[in-house]
Amino acid sequence: MRSDLPVFLSDRDPLAVLDRHADTVLSAMREWGIGRIDERETIHFCGLIHHPEEGAVVFLPRESVTGDPVTDLETASLTMRALARFGVEASKRDYEDDGEAGNPGSLSVIRRLADDFRDHGLFAERTRQRTINSGKPDWMRTVKREVAIQGHKGQPIFTGIRSSRSTKSSDALLSQIQAAVIREIHAAHSWWLTGASSKREELLSCQRPPFPRTTWVRKLDALLPSLYSARSIFLAEYLRYYLRETRASASGSFVFGVEGFHSVWETILRETIKRSPYDTMRNWNSELPKPFYLHQGSLTQDPRSRGMQTDIILEHESSFTIVDAKYYAAKNAGTAPGWPDIAKQIFYEKALREIVDSNSELPAVIHNIFAFPAATNDGPLTKAEIRHTNGKPVSSAFPPIVCSYVSVREALYHYVSRSQGVDLENNDPAGALRG
Repeated sequence: MRSDLPVFLSDRDPLAVLDRHADTVLSAMREWGIGRIDERETIHFCGLIHHPEEGAVVFLPRESVTGDPVTDLETASLTMRALARFGVEASKRDYEDDGEAGNPGSLSVIRRLADDFRDHGLFAERTRQRTINSGKPDWMRTVKREVAIQGHKGQPIFTGIRSSRSTKSSDALLSQIQAAVIREIHAAHSWWLTGASSKREELLSCQRPPFPRTTWVRKLDALLPSLYSARSIFLAEYLRYYLRETRASASGSFVFGVEGFHSVWETILRETIKRSPYDTMRNWNSELPKPFYLHQGSLTQDPRSRGMQTDIILEHESSFTIVDAKYYAAKNAGTAPGWPDIAKQIFYEKALREIVDSNSELPAVIHNIFAFPAATNDGPLTKAEIRHTNGKPVSSAFPPIVCSYVSVREALYHYVSRSQGVDLENNDPAGALRG
């Protein structure tokens, strides 16, 4: 018998660690075209794979699996909620080419539908039923349809009064599709959704739509023009999206998540790192110098359309910090950022200096940081330095880059809570940010 709780694996795990889940997971990834399993020796996926018989397998962000079921379940729940937020805000991001593939938007739809059912229950149409002696009297119909008897003073007396009563019905097609979808959502996602067990009796009492699941989108398409209430329109649109995005594969599996969590990691850190009161949240990238090509024999300046794109720049009272969110294991030099990333950070420092030093008598203090994911706010590397081949330090022309490790669980919590609680100064073993 399968467990209701998911199995926990990790993004960037080697394919070999899948073990008994290999057939289920790999076949689902191939059917959905995600995970890069035929290109790499490691999994490139963060999210949920749900199989109707095998249950759920969750790939947590790299370096966050602890082996403790309670902690990993909390991290998995935070991961799903973070992906849901990332998905709903994806269209609002003002940077491009972030490279994630997947369907985090589906998770935001799932959460909206689940929250709507938790807060309001099944959609019910309010109708008026014609009754006799029950509800609001309808004297016009009564006079037309009923035979009155004469009272002792000659007044007409009706023994049967035509009336009407307002009732709520959940038998409508929209309600039936909503109930069927919510049952699917609860089966696959109840472990990370809040309040998923509420209104269970109401959900089970609703009949299943009398049409195959493959036709439900067309039924909602036909129904939508006749809807007028805000909630009914919301349900029809979100149910359509869910059904289109979760067309089951041949095995009946569903996949929810992203292939490139690096862009999510960058967004999480941008939203959750603590900033000083002196930070103006200035759009530095729009001001950084960019390359121009000059034409021979002409004054024409031909700029590249895209300039330097830093991840995060923090302003302090008397210094600046350039943070590069790196989704690397960073256990040693072989699993840390290479020369292209190091050179890019050095260029960022020089470019920022061109702006902040232009109106200052003294050169600004600028720190550079690589921010890596980790199980705790600690890791083996302290900084990256450019040195001579014999290991001796070079001149100050090549400043060091601090290596900071950020607890994935802590960062996810603050992202989901919409709070700025990631303190890089506490994650700075070299003390570079305290100067």
